[in-house]
Amino acid sequence: MFGFGKTVPVKLDKDLHERVRKIADVAGYATVEEFVAHVLEKEMIHFEDAKNDEDIRKKLKGLGYIS
Repeated sequence: MFGFGKTVPVKLDKDLHERVRKIADVAGYATVEEFVAHVLEKEMIHFEDAKNDEDIRKKLKGLGYIS
C-alpha cells in the first residue's frame, strides 16, 4: 500500500504538522508521511465506488467533510 510509485510534497501548517508528528510517533509510524498516507488511504476507501462527481459530493457531505 505504501511506497509504491513516486511521491509529491504536501504542505501542512506547522502547528498541524507538529500535532500529526506527535500522534504518528505514539502510534509507531516511522515518519509523518507514512502516517498521513495511511490515514488518507483509509479515508479514500469511502470514495472509490463513486460513479461521478455528484456521488463524491454526497459522500463528502454524508461524512461531514462539506456542508
